Amino acid sequence: MSPDRASGASLNQGASLTARLKMLIRLHKLEAGRGIRDILSNPFSNSMTALVIAIALALPAGLQIMLDNGKHLSQSWDGASRISLFLTVGLSQSQTNQLANQIRENLAVETVEAIHPSQALADFAASSGFSEAIAELDSNPLPPTLVVQPAEGYTDPAASEKLLAQFQKLEHVKKAKLDLDWVKRLFALLNLAEKLAAALGLALGVAVLLIVGNTIRLSVQNRREEIEVIKLIGATDAFIRRPFLYTGFWYGLFAGILCWMILEVSLLWLENPVAALASSYQSQFKVSGLNLVQSLQLISVSCILGLLGSWLSVGRHIKQIEPK
Repeated sequence: MSPDRASGASLNQGASLTARLKMLIRLHKLEAGRGIRDILSNPFSNSMTALVIAIALALPAGLQIMLDNGKHLSQSWDGASRISLFLTVGLSQSQTNQLANQIRENLAVETVEAIHPSQALADFAASSGFSEAIAELDSNPLPPTLVVQPAEGYTDPAASEKLLAQFQKLEHVKKAKLDLDWVKRLFALLNLAEKLAAALGLALGVAVLLIVGNTIRLSVQNRREEIEVIKLIGATDAFIRRPFLYTGFWYGLFAGILCWMILEVSLLWLENPVAALASSYQSQFKVSGLNLVQSLQLISVSCILGLLGSWLSVGRHIKQIEPK
């Protein structure tokens, strides 16, 4: 047992605050280094433990990434919450443009597209196959149409219903149409996915605590004789607990980095298939991964779980060890 560790069992009460602070920092450095050495002493077994923790964290994190991408895709998909405003038949182009400009001033609106009756009739003739019959019409029966795309944050069913009712009251608007059933189904699926991600994250978070706790418990049992000797010279439970807490922290840090690597490799593997699928629908959608802040959050959560799992386990088992 080193003199530094023995002196850490009870800091000299007569020493100055600066000296005690330096001693405390030195002890933390020693224990942090010992935690790393303990993990490196059995690299294969401890690497497997860190990998299991990383996989447990990667499952809910990956589901959350897919959910975020799904939300981004639904917001960028024009058909998800697009509102069609059918105007009065015979309304002039200037009046249509004036109404479109009025709607664009609404903060809840992202874009407004004006469709002239002649353009709508030409599109319908091209897509329906009835171009010859349509050519025999004496007049164009289609009204001017405004296609309104709500801004981000106003695409959920409740906000869409409010916009629909608001636009319905505008002058020259004969009918406002929105497929609310589709929007409600879409957001119901997204909400369900959020609940599943939260439940899975909670369950696997508890699993991580148990994995770390069991690993630390075995480490405590392997060092039982050393702990008994240290207690004989007056070491406190807090002092004995410190190296095990650092071991749990290092497990969490290594597992968090491994988890981040697993997610990045998985997203890289999915990039080409997703791009090919999106291009078949004339979309430029790409899967987005974790940004810097999210990556740091993931690693921080992993460190906290490792530290918490170690703290919950080591405190109970150290109290059960008493010098004979």
